[in-house]
Amino acid sequence: MTRQSPSIFNDIVGPTMVGPSSSHTCGPSRMGYLCRQLLPGRLKKATIEFARDGAYTKMYKGQRSDMGYINGLLGRRPEDPRLRKAFSEAENEGVEVQFVIRDFPPVVPNIAHVIMENEQGQTVEVHTDSTGGGTVKLLSIDGLDISIVGDCYELVVYTQGSEIQNQALLGKMIELFPDNEGSSCCVRDGRGLLNLKRHTPYTAEIFGKIKEMPGVLEVRTISPILVVPSNRNASLPFHSAAEMLEMTAKTGKPLWELAIDYEMARSGWTREKILDYMKYVVETMESGTLEALAGNIDMMGIIGPTAGKIKRYMDTDPKSIDMGVINTASTWAMATMEYSSAMGVVLCAPTGGSAGVFPGAILGTMTHMGCSMDEKIKAMLVTAIIGIVMSKDYNYSAELYGCQVEPGAASAMAAGGLAWVMGGTPEQSCQAASCALQNILGTICDPVAGLVQIPCINRNAMSAANSVVSANMVMGGFDPLIPLDQAAETLFRVGKQLPSELRCTCAGGLCITPCGQRLAEEQEIRDNAR
Repeated sequence: MTRQSPSIFNDIVGPTMVGPSSSHTCGPSRMGYLCRQLLPGRLKKATIEFARDGAYTKMYKGQRSDMGYINGLLGRRPEDPRLRKAFSEAENEGVEVQFVIRDFPPVVPNIAHVIMENEQGQTVEVHTDSTGGGTVKLLSIDGLDISIVGDCYELVVYTQGSEIQNQALLGKMIELFPDNEGSSCCVRDGRGLLNLKRHTPYTAEIFGKIKEMPGVLEVRTISPILVVPSNRNASLPFHSAAEMLEMTAKTGKPLWELAIDYEMARSGWTREKILDYMKYVVETMESGTLEALAGNIDMMGIIGPTAGKIKRYMDTDPKSIDMGVINTASTWAMATMEYSSAMGVVLCAPTGGSAGVFPGAILGTMTHMGCSMDEKIKAMLVTAIIGIVMSKDYNYSAELYGCQVEPGAASAMAAGGLAWVMGGTPEQSCQAASCALQNILGTICDPVAGLVQIPCINRNAMSAANSVVSANMVMGGFDPLIPLDQAAETLFRVGKQLPSELRCTCAGGLCITPCGQRLAEEQEIRDNAR
């Protein structure tokens, strides 16, 4: 099945989540939510198995993957604040959950096996993958291959019979749903698993017809978890930065208007809904940042909140270096990441590990400049559409491409947004993004003690500053020469060339310094006492 084109609110400013990690907190919560719908009756027990050589092993406790899975298995979404009390919530529901490390091949870095059992002793085993930025995929159900990412109403049909019989059965199902968003058929040893995807729920009448088809053993459905549903047949106005620039030259529309056009085509939403949702994004980002700046949060890790202290120092101490708007941008970025570490509700932008860059570089800077809410919404749309064209062929996952695709890539998007704020042309927004990308190529991902704290918080502050510097340079006349499409392709190509030790595994970089190892041991004690 072809890759779905990215959506602004699925892939760039979203999802909304309880922090700290999009891949390792939000992703598990989403996967637990999807998996739970496959088990009939009341959940009694769940076992989540992580591959010994996979990405979860050294960080699933510190990044609250265990709490995320439990939250989802209890039927709750990743932004539900009860995620913070996942263990006690499971105990109150009478659900036993255990996490174990097993020796199985990490076919993808974030592989996990979820085995669920209901009160009648019926079990379902699902293999899952957190694919970056909160995006997820169910890879198999009870040993049969499938591909479910949570953007459709899914029909999952258990069958018996040969490959030919199952393909014929799938054909009959497709006749019932000619508007489907995709289908699949997997058959092994006389067992079959058919999957059909669509925009809208399945009616009881159709559901009953499928159950009566010859060879059908059982039928289950899964409701979507993504904000924006699948729309594989969408006719999008552009895909690349070059095509976007051609469109703005042809229509005379600014980039924020093209962002609305794109998302209307991708999501099917109205213009008003897109503007309203972006306002929600801005308000959510700002409220968490301002709460964190007050300093009254518990980060539950190796450091405490300091963004507010640093901002007061920069604002009042004559010994501090006056960096102008960067003083605000950097501390707002830090504050958002501290709020995320304290398991506050934040927006992935485009990931949890880069959640501070947009609030700092765009909203902090624009607040410093006295800009209105309307201007902030438009700037965020420009920022987001830069992120869309950068990721037309890839997704933002540190496990695959390193830290350069998290705060690094976010700084490029924000640089493009800031160029618009300063009155720049669409070409200058793309140049600013390319300039920022050139500054961060090769940045590794090495979260000390498996937490999204060191060096994640300081990298978000640095990335916010990179946005401001890059936008100012381009607006002043600097030409980074490399077109944005080519810079973005280089970003992901370089990421593939990084060794796995430097891609969010805690097996390299700062993580393996003597201090990093000591901090990891201390954090393990705190995590085990949760």
